[in-house]
Amino acid sequence: MTKKTDSNPKGAGRKKIELDRDMILKLAELQCNWKEISYVLECSVDTLKRNYADIIDKGYAMGKIKLRRAMFRHAVEKDNAVIIELTGSEKDV
Repeated sequence: MTKKTDSNPKGAGRKKIELDRDMILKLAELQCNWKEISYVLECSVDTLKRNYADIIDKGYAMGKIKLRRAMFRHAVEKDNAVIIELTGSEKDV
């Protein structure tokens, strides 16, 4: 049974599931999809979407930035014009 609060005076319902936010962020940075993250954390996709969507969105963005940085670094070190062009012209809408 959950705690009694002003919004839940009877204390009814299930206890809120607390998941490891750092793990969620790391998995999202690796571009794992919702189903993969839910499998690793042993929860439903709905729970993730309802309670942790902001963290997952942030992780996806951070992962893309890291990938873009690595591609750019590799292109500059290897003097690869194709990758330089791709990283410069790639715009997410």
